[in-house]
Amino acid sequence: MRDAMTSSSVRLPNFFLAGVAKAGTTSLNAYLSQHPQIFMSRNKEPWFFGTADLLAPPYDDSVLAALQRDRAWLQSYLQGPQKSGIWRYVMEWNDYVRLFRDVKDEPVIGEASTGYFWLPGAAAAIRAKLPDARFAFMLRDPADRLFTLYLLNLWREPQISFRTWFYAVLEASHLFPSIVGAGRYATHLERWTGIWPRERMRIYLYDDYRADPRAVLRDLLGFLEVRPDYPIDLSRRHNETSVPRFKYLHAIRQRMFGGAPPPRWIPAGARRLLHRLYRRRRDEVVLDPADRRIVVDYYRDEIGRTAAFIGRDLSAWLR
Repeated sequence: MRDAMTSSSVRLPNFFLAGVAKAGTTSLNAYLSQHPQIFMSRNKEPWFFGTADLLAPPYDDSVLAALQRDRAWLQSYLQGPQKSGIWRYVMEWNDYVRLFRDVKDEPVIGEASTGYFWLPGAAAAIRAKLPDARFAFMLRDPADRLFTLYLLNLWREPQISFRTWFYAVLEASHLFPSIVGAGRYATHLERWTGIWPRERMRIYLYDDYRADPRAVLRDLLGFLEVRPDYPIDLSRRHNETSVPRFKYLHAIRQRMFGGAPPPRWIPAGARRLLHRLYRRRRDEVVLDPADRRIVVDYYRDEIGRTAAFIGRDLSAWLR
């Protein structure tokens, strides 16, 4: 098969929404997809340019298992209509190119893989293939971000405390870089700017995005040199974090049913009501101040260097 890179009909990404996870990237990706001058891969998180890192320890076994499990499905998806809302690894070049087969005349072609921010080889891998790319990063208070990831874990381990979970993750080599290590913002930004010119990046703060998403979006659209005032619908929220409202009840459910969804014979309206009653929103749960201090102390140096790097006051992250 001819290398897809040499085909004159192929148009490849020139923009990456490259991190971080749990900082609004899913909603930002969806909003960018509404813009007629932007094509975003409908498979969010292909992580193609992290392949070398992901196929090496400590991730290789789990990633290879996922690739094997999804192999037939992925080929069917790439040949089919490529619906949005899909998250799958894509680690073969010709498969990756096919994610962009539906590009028409959009000047901006992008994809969103949060792992590119912290995977050591991603920045250089993109530079080798796509040297004219631009990037956007969204940074979130690292303690808040970590607490959100802990709350997601409660669906699997409803009775584990945050502190126990945090120390367990620090000791787990396959989890540390992606969960705790990803919050070393200064270290990762310094690596990126050692490979890419700073002017090819936009760095945003999640708090700014939550307070005024349209302002952040307008700035990003200007950076991408497309129409900044296009009327994008921001009413829908995406990938919101929720937690079990009754953790002991959820623990019993896990033991009895393995987290299976409510039976299909329950009417749809009743299932939706159960869903609302069973879950709490992320903003209804707060991190214990003593636990927050542990995380802040862990990231203190990184926060100070990040503040200097982006020229912003991040003292709120230290409280």
